[in-house]
Amino acid sequence: MLNHSNNNTTSLTSPSGIQILSIAITSVVILIGGVGNFMNIYFIFKTSSLHSYNNILIAHLAVTDFLQVTLTLPLAIANSFLRSNNTLAMCRAFAFILNFLATVSLATTAAISVDRCLAVIYPYRYSARMKIKYIIIFIVSTWLVMAVISGIPLVGLQRYGLGEYTFIADKLQCWFDFKDQDKNRIAFAIASVYILLAILATMISYMTIFLIACHKGIADVSIVGYASLRRSIRTTALIVGSNLICFTPVLVAASISYFSQRDLPAQLTVSAYLMSFCNSALNPVIYASTNAILRRKIKQRCCCGFTKLRKIILRQHSKINPNHGSQTSHAELLEIVYEL
Repeated sequence: MLNHSNNNTTSLTSPSGIQILSIAITSVVILIGGVGNFMNIYFIFKTSSLHSYNNILIAHLAVTDFLQVTLTLPLAIANSFLRSNNTLAMCRAFAFILNFLATVSLATTAAISVDRCLAVIYPYRYSARMKIKYIIIFIVSTWLVMAVISGIPLVGLQRYGLGEYTFIADKLQCWFDFKDQDKNRIAFAIASVYILLAILATMISYMTIFLIACHKGIADVSIVGYASLRRSIRTTALIVGSNLICFTPVLVAASISYFSQRDLPAQLTVSAYLMSFCNSALNPVIYASTNAILRRKIKQRCCCGFTKLRKIILRQHSKINPNHGSQTSHAELLEIVYEL
């Protein structure tokens, strides 16, 4: 009994190198993704000039990524830290949320690509025919359908091949154990077809955009509406590209495990997971760095915050030293900040 207790203590207090690396990278993603996605959502909501249909879809992607970093990734850290002491219920909760938000993210990525493609093919009819209700219908239906699909492995239908959430990668993470083909054959087929269709829709959309752009001379910024459209295409192309790069390793790892009926090395499986996690931090950075309006809003807010802080510091300093004069050195300002 004493040895069993010691083993548990060791697993909690002496994490392996892959656990430490996984927790460190996931923590960085949580920080960057949480702050970045929140800022993008806030400024898109507050800035009327950013209320285009494509930006609404990007804001929806930001909401999904924000939920991913605030709900899923803390559970991922807990799974990696607890490892053999983890419970199956916690494992399945993590896998459900991960599957649900990842599928919503992929659907939104494909929708962003198709939306830009339609805007290029029909530059004049797009604004007239596109309605906000279509965006709302897409968002609501996507969340409902993906919630149902992601919930199927929780209801005990694995004997029909519909999948079961369980421990993988030496209990470092949780998802489908695809080497068990009998339990996951339909789940693997659905996941593979879904990811491939999302990739195919994205690739076809951008191939179409490229061909139409060459034909219409999209490089000529004098064409009405095409200057802003070029910037939007650049932003969405980067976001879509990051999604594909981050999600492809998971598909490859799952396919190898399914067809070989063997477990991949835990390091490779965890690395594929970490790539998919990084997507939630890359999207807000890409959008904020490529959108001039958003960059300006963030700079204004940061400068405004610094100006307010400086006024507070100077006001506090004048109360402390009313006869000191209006000039305050940098060193004195730092001393006042420390005092505050």
